[in-house]
Amino acid sequence: MAWVLFLDLDAFFAAVELLRRPSLRTEPVVVAVGHPGGRGVVSTASYPARRFGIRSGMPLRRAIALCPHLLVLPARHHLYSAYSEKVRRLLRARFGKVEALSIDEACAELPEGADPKRVAQSVQDEVARDLDLSCTVAVAANKLVAKVACDTVKPHGTIVVPQGAEEGFLAPLPVEKLPGVGPRTHARLREMGVRTIGELAARSREMLVREFGKQGAYLWEAAHGIDTTPVQPEWEPKSISRETTFERDQADWVLFRRVLDQFGREVAEELQGDRLLAKTVTVKLRYGNFETLFRQMTLPVATANPKEIAECAVRLLQAAWQGQRPLRLVGLAVHGLVRPWPKDVSDSRGLWQG
Repeated sequence: MAWVLFLDLDAFFAAVELLRRPSLRTEPVVVAVGHPGGRGVVSTASYPARRFGIRSGMPLRRAIALCPHLLVLPARHHLYSAYSEKVRRLLRARFGKVEALSIDEACAELPEGADPKRVAQSVQDEVARDLDLSCTVAVAANKLVAKVACDTVKPHGTIVVPQGAEEGFLAPLPVEKLPGVGPRTHARLREMGVRTIGELAARSREMLVREFGKQGAYLWEAAHGIDTTPVQPEWEPKSISRETTFERDQADWVLFRRVLDQFGREVAEELQGDRLLAKTVTVKLRYGNFETLFRQMTLPVATANPKEIAECAVRLLQAAWQGQRPLRLVGLAVHGLVRPWPKDVSDSRGLWQG
């Protein structure tokens, strides 16, 4: 029978930053977007920081209140994308089917006859040895069970769920551990008296479909450890984006231009790292009352040129922005990603150099 390996990089953004600052590994550190004194948000917290109750998505001001000596590092997404690709390459060298699920998660289908426990340990050891990064690895009969199992042994754990034991493994876990059980679904399940995955599995499929519609069928299958989703080896990102929320609403055109130039460089670096070109550029504007506008332009030729991307974004902002009205947030995104690259990327440098 097939096995699926699920790999989750531990506190990934913080771990990458600490590669260059190893003396800080025992200190509480967060990688954040925005300003510590204003609307900044925690992107990733190191494990020492998590001991203070700091979590991803928490306002920076709240995180600093919990830990006054917290070290705050700005996010550098292009760097994290580069390390994410290194992990994917490592997995592709070992397995025929590898799927990147997010920047810090991937899964792979093990070859027939492989020893799942030995493979899990060897993958973890290889990531640590070659990249100096910590990861958690789980192996199970399908992606869903492997992902849930991975969460139970973080950080830097390994686990194998025996085939045929999926439902029993899941049963005692909190129901919110199932992917797709968000706050609203969790609240409704609690109202129904469902707190564990086993209690969810005890409900009939028909009742769950009546209550949740199509999601009910998924909940019933997930609670029983059923997932027929295959490992998809040709995952591609659909878009790449950057945005910033200002500490105070701004009406400074020079500042906006500087932000979009920086975002253009970062987005272009990520495109180059993934060997992609973008066809469409979008800017996002949010005013102080949370009114949000999007404006986009499709380019005549797909590009990964930072100057072209930034200049397109500036033109869009000029057309959309009401000059006397301060902005709370500015963002840039590229869509319509294509991969026309030859194997020797050096032959294609002109596609992105300004």
